[in-house]
This record gives sequence, C-alpha cells and structure tokens, in this order.
Amino acid sequence: MLCLVAAPDDGGRLRVLADLLETTRLASGLRDGDPLDPAARGRTLRAVAAFAEKARARGVRDVIGLGTAAMRAAADGASFAREIEAATGVPVAILSGTDEARLAYRAVAPGAAGPLLAVDVGGRSTELVLGHGPRIDEARSLPLGALTLTEELVGDRAADAGTLAAARERVARVLAPEVVPARARARGARLVASGGTATALAALDLGLTAYDPERVHGHVLDTARLVALALEGRGVLDPGRRRILPAGAAVLESVARAAGAARVEVSDHGIRHARLRELLAGGAR
Repeated sequence: MLCLVAAPDDGGRLRVLADLLETTRLASGLRDGDPLDPAARGRTLRAVAAFAEKARARGVRDVIGLGTAAMRAAADGASFAREIEAATGVPVAILSGTDEARLAYRAVAPGAAGPLLAVDVGGRSTELVLGHGPRIDEARSLPLGALTLTEELVGDRAADAGTLAAARERVARVLAPEVVPARARARGARLVASGGTATALAALDLGLTAYDPERVHGHVLDTARLVALALEGRGVLDPGRRRILPAGAAVLESVARAAGAARVEVSDHGIRHARLRELLAGGAR
C-alpha cells in the first residue's frame, strides 16, 4: 500500500512532501467473490490509519483512498471501504479496472512523445495501456498479480527456477489472446513500468541501501535481467515485497518480451500521482 503526500507548486505541478510504503498484502488468499482475509484487512486498516495520521501531521486537510483489484474482486470490498472511512475518516473510492489502467498510463505519460506502453504489475492484477503521447488507445486489466501468482505457484517456499517456469507459463496463457503487447511491438512502443514490482527491481539494480525515488524514476532495466534481479537481490526490500517479487518480475518480463521491449524504463509515479493531478485540475478525466 502506498501513500502520497503532495501539494501544488507555483506552476501547478506536484511537489511531493512524502511518499510512504507499507506491504499489507490485502489480496492474500483472495479469489473472486470471496471475502478479504481478516488479517489482511487488519493490516490494511492499521496502515491507512498510520498514513492518515502522518499526512494530517503535515497539515493535510483532504486525505482520500483508492481501492484497486483486491477491493474490486472481494465480496466485502465495498463494506471494507466504508469501514476504513468510519475508522479513519478517509473515504475510499474503488477503481474499476478501466480507471486503474487509465490512471496507470496518465501517471507515466506527461511529457511523453510517440507510442508508449504503460505496465503496472500489482498484487492481484496487471494494467496494460497503449497510447501515443497523452492519448490512450487501448487499456486492459489482466488477472496477473505478484501476490496471487506467488500464493498459487510458490506458496511458503522460496521461489526457484521450477516455480518461476510455472509462473511464466501461466502468464503466457493469459497473454496469448491479448493484442495490446503485439500492437505495442508493431508500433515500436517504449515500455514504461510503474508499481511496486518495477520500482523494487530498479532499487535492486541500483544497489540502493535506502529507497531513493529520484534515482529510481527513469532508471532503465534490462528485460533479460529482471527475474535474476528478483532472485538475487536483497537491498532495500521489505520481507513482504521480497517474497512476491520473483513472480512480479516474471509478469513484467513476459509482458516486455511480448511487446518486443529489450529495456524497461521505470517510473516512480503511479496511479496515486495521476489521480492527485486530476483532482488538482478539478477532477478532469
């Protein structure tokens, strides 16, 4: 779970005051239509409360939350959103897959020119959005997540070559009918990845001992090295992220190969940045 505390500068751009991370694994054990895991709910509720307290201590008046794939899929996602608001005063809007994909693209597209494929590998889903500059042409939310793949194929064991081969096979089956990566390849689209998988891989590749968003943002990864980084790396990863990173790397690698991208540019900006820009612009979509 991520928390962005920001304010507009004199030019109307975002000035980041704090960017916080807590791995709560809300999608833990979740299948479509099931309720959320009680322990995961508790971790997430405590993290929201802590984030809100830190934001308000900085003078923030308006704190909002965004729910993504886990809250969309869970039978009690909407009731959990209401519980969060009642307990913390933070209203939570549950994004549709289309809106999540749109925000993932808009997070990385400002200033971009030419064809662009935005990829956001989350815990339960992966967003693929193809566009040209600021224009979105196609958006897909796929049932491929770092946490869900880890739970299904790795379990409590350490990831190894065998489990990652199974993960790659699963990803390949989901990607096979998808036209977005093939169209990105045909256009020669630049691939930009956001989200926890991409930023963690960038931090490992840079050898960071503390996360540095300015160094991570714009860092370029070698597609052929993604899974190796996830298996070899330690560095700044918290235990929750370390466990699910190999599966996330397998998803990102498979998408990059399907799109013909030998390199992956990493963006530290995610859906939270894009939604905040929209709100500052008066809610424009």
